[in-house]
Amino acid sequence: MKRALLFVLLATLAFAVDDTTMKKVIESGGPGFAAAMQQDPSEALCSEFPQGLPADRVGGFVETERAKVSYAQPLAGDWERGREVFVTPARGNCYACHAGEPSEAAFGDVGPPLTNYGLKGRGEGIVKYTYEKIYNAWITVPCSTMPRYGVNGRLTAQEIADLVAYLTSPDSPINPAVKGGK
Repeated sequence: MKRALLFVLLATLAFAVDDTTMKKVIESGGPGFAAAMQQDPSEALCSEFPQGLPADRVGGFVETERAKVSYAQPLAGDWERGREVFVTPARGNCYACHAGEPSEAAFGDVGPPLTNYGLKGRGEGIVKYTYEKIYNAWITVPCSTMPRYGVNGRLTAQEIADLVAYLTSPDSPINPAVKGGK
């Protein structure tokens, strides 16, 4: 009985944080943190519909998200630099969610495996799709859990182009099954 009462008391306290207290906590992190904690309109819409956007909202949402993309030229950069972005936790941190090079023993499984991604080809369509997916994943999967690396400024357009090259180049170690892969 005492245990249940303690649980109810703790649960009540956890939900007792009012807006003023929450605002103070956010502001205590400094202006950069406070700004990062503000939802943009797309994030607010995703929060409003946690089970997925209604069908009549998807088209406009995707159009809005696509308009946020800034394209590098060319869309595929240097695969060796892209590999560094992919494997570095402070940059892309891609192994947190994806399998990549077959020699890598540790990786997440939240996202699909990217090993041999280059089998999709290097045509203009797949390169643009890959660039957009990394820059703003919400174009292809509205409200997905994949970070919007370009939109949020976590990666530059050049770093994203380098990641595209890493994923699509036949010379990249992520693509051992592609002709010329290592």
